[in-house]
Order: sequence, then C-alpha cells, then structure tokens
Amino acid sequence: MKSPLLIACVLLLSNYLKAQEPPSPEFKNPPVVVEVLAGNNGYASQMTVNKSFRSFPKLGIFSVTNFSSRWSETNSKDMMNQIHLTYHFAKGFSVLAGTHYTPSSGLRPNTALMYSYSSKEFLVTLMPRIDLANNSNWEGFALVEYKPKLNEFWNLYTRAQGLYCATINSGDHARSYLMLRVGISSKEFRFGLGANWDAYGPARNTKANYGVFVAANVIN
Repeated sequence: MKSPLLIACVLLLSNYLKAQEPPSPEFKNPPVVVEVLAGNNGYASQMTVNKSFRSFPKLGIFSVTNFSSRWSETNSKDMMNQIHLTYHFAKGFSVLAGTHYTPSSGLRPNTALMYSYSSKEFLVTLMPRIDLANNSNWEGFALVEYKPKLNEFWNLYTRAQGLYCATINSGDHARSYLMLRVGISSKEFRFGLGANWDAYGPARNTKANYGVFVAANVIN
C-alpha cells in the first residue's frame, strides 16, 4: 500500500510544477481588412482575409478580393478573387494552394509562395504565384506599409501595393496595377488620399483613379 504521505508529496509537487509553467500565449488571428476608394473616375474596394486555424496554427486561409468600377458602368467585370489554403513552414514563409478567379480567365487552380514581415511600423508582403492550368499566367505581388507613430492617438499611414501578371507561353502582359495610399490611422481605422493605376492585356490599356480612401480592420 502506498504511503499517504508519499501520495500527498507527489500531488503537491505536481501542482507546483504546473504553477511554474508559463501561461500559453493567447491565440490572435489578424483582422479582416476592408478598404474603399472613391475617386475621380470610379470606385474601388479591397478585402483581405488572413486567418490561421486555432487547433493547428501552421494551417490557415488567405484570401484577397479586388473590385473596381467606373462611375458610368452598370456592370463592371473588373474583379479579382483568390482564396488559398496556407501552410506556414518557416518564420515569415508560407506555401499556398487554391484558386484564382477573374471574369476574363475564369476559375483557375494555382499555387504560390508568400513571405511576410510585420512590426509596429512596417508590413512587407511578397508573393509570386503561378496558375496550374492551360494558358497559365505567372504573377508577382508586393506590398509595403509604413505606419510610424505621430502621437498618442494618431499614426502616419502609407502603403505601396503592386501586381504584375503575364502569360507563361508568350510572356505577354495580362494585368498589372499600382496602388498608393497616404493618410493617418487611429486604432482600427485609417483614411487619406489614394491613387490606383491599372493596365490590362497585351496592349496595356490603362485606367487611373485618384481620390480618398477609408479602411478598417474588422475584428472577428
């Protein structure tokens, strides 16, 4: 028969060791980011979702949806959507697999590699992507945010975001854009001035839009 004193000592030691364990960090997912630009030529919006699964944080979902329309249009087809399953395999690096959709090319399976660095003042994201389909495209995406603190309530907010997409077989230009933002932010909101330059097809037909933007981090 085991000694009651021995059992009591084991229980006390077990409780002591548990108390010494550091508390597990609270799991936090990035917010959904929604942005709207109203400009001289039309309207543009972007929604970004980057989430990890709580039970397996290395696995997650990444999705970006862009939409643009001239004020005179009633049925714009200028839309891109991509949704990926992500696997985080090293610090800052993830491999992605999913689908990419535009009205002109339809739904295509694709894969990508993403690098992301984040701090209080900087956010850098780089993502090369390639379609896994006939007449496939390759794409390069880059985003840089700089948001230094101005005072207790406000931060400067600046962003440069660019994309270049071309067909693999011919190398012809398919789609590209450059988005610039400069403004201020407080807590989950930011607003200011914005400019979008878009180019389409081998002829690089261009569209520009200058105006004001409003964005918010939607916590869920």
